[in-house]
Amino acid sequence: MEPERELWVAVLGQAVKDAETLVKKVQKKPELWGDHLFRSEVRHLKRYFRAQSLEIGGFGFICGLMEVEPVYAAQSIEEKYLRHLVPVNERSVHVAA
Repeated sequence: MEPERELWVAVLGQAVKDAETLVKKVQKKPELWGDHLFRSEVRHLKRYFRAQSLEIGGFGFICGLMEVEPVYAAQSIEEKYLRHLVPVNERSVHVAA
């Protein structure tokens, strides 16, 4: 694998690890939803994956380098991580929508 591609794969890997870490943190401490910085980090991460940007460093860009379809990768990340990053009192609203 060429070095540039390895770098971007590592960037995406870190973003996925960050999502996993946030899920674990909030499962252990649901009161984190009251923390502005935590909520901001969650919003930023969700935007990154959901935007599927083709700009350099964007989710779609990295998926393209990996020859992975961004829509399917985003669905997988959504199901595994992002859907768990919703405050408990808002989950029923998202599930019903």
